[in-house]
Amino acid sequence: MTDNKAIRVVAAGVDASLMAQLAQDAGGGRVEAAALGDMQGARLVKKGQADFYLGTCWSGGGGALAAATAILGAKQVGIVGTPGMVVTEERVRTMVGEGRIAFGFAYEQTATAIPLIIKAILAHRDAQAG
Repeated sequence: MTDNKAIRVVAAGVDASLMAQLAQDAGGGRVEAAALGDMQGARLVKKGQADFYLGTCWSGGGGALAAATAILGAKQVGIVGTPGMVVTEERVRTMVGEGRIAFGFAYEQTATAIPLIIKAILAHRDAQAG
């Protein structure tokens, strides 16, 4: 049996509104997503008012995760893609399994990265619910 409680995701960065919509769509009714500024989004995750942070910028590492790294700590964030590093299901699954809660990627990877991240989060949650 799985927990039906929605996963709360904040999206920040380049075209955050599109990111939030993609996250909700990928979640099939199990994800609530909001587009926010990076500082506000990271603070909500820190306070437990959101579960995950998705950040994007042109490089996938700098601006995408700067606020999340400062607020959540380096062990909580992971770069899943950059212009020179393709987003892979294995990398995303590994980071989710390690307990990372903030993910950064290059804007051009948005359509690929977000569904993979949401899929991995939901699969991890389902496995834990057993």
